[in-house]
Order: sequence, then structure tokens, then C-alpha cells
Amino acid sequence: MAVDNSPVTENTATAASVEQQQETGFFSNLVSYFVPTAHADDSEEQAEEAGGEDEEKEEEEEDEPEDHAPAIRNECEKNACGEHLNLFTHCQEKVQAGEGFPGEDCVEELFHLMGCVDACAAPTIFKKLA
Repeated sequence: MAVDNSPVTENTATAASVEQQQETGFFSNLVSYFVPTAHADDSEEQAEEAGGEDEEKEEEEEDEPEDHAPAIRNECEKNACGEHLNLFTHCQEKVQAGEGFPGEDCVEELFHLMGCVDACAAPTIFKKLA
């Protein structure tokens, strides 16, 4: 005798499906508890768009103050740190011509030049800021 268990298997499948949805719901609720979710709000975007044009006009009108540091640094590089600049330039020319030893670079000379320029320019730059 063959027994047809179609309604029973359908009920079992339906019960398993409901149980799986409940488990999925449980895990999604658990995850949503620990992980924040952000929702978009259209009203804020519209308010920002309306007020944004005025802010852009105000930003265009504001002028940034002139930065005096590059000019001061160039002046120090040419005058007070001329010896370091000459050593760095000579090293660069030697390395680019291939006359130096393999792997030679001019990092040491660059550091000496930058240190000299910083020491020379810092007091003047900070006086301008005050």
C-alpha cells in the first residue's frame, strides 16, 4: 500500500519555511540592534539646497589672506642658506650626470638645506602671524 503524504509534506515544508523566516527575523533584529541604520530625510536636503546659494555667495566674497611664508623661505634659501643650496645643487648635478657612486642620493644635503631654511624663516613667519 502506497500512502500519499502530500498534505503532510506541504505542511512540514510550510512549517519549516515559517520557522526559517522567524529565525531570519530574529537574526536581522539582533543585527539591527547592534548595527545602526541611517535613514534619509528629504526635508533637510531641500532646506539645504534653498540656503546653499546664499552661503556660496558669502564664501566667494571672502578673500583668503596672503601667505608670506613662501617668499620668506625663498629669501632665506638664497641669502642665509646659500652654502647649503650650493652643496645640494652640486650633489644633484653629480648624481644626474652619473658621476656619483651607485645608489647615491642627495637626501643629506636636502635635509641640511631644509633645516637651515626653517631655522632662518621661522622667526620672521611667526612675527607676521602675530
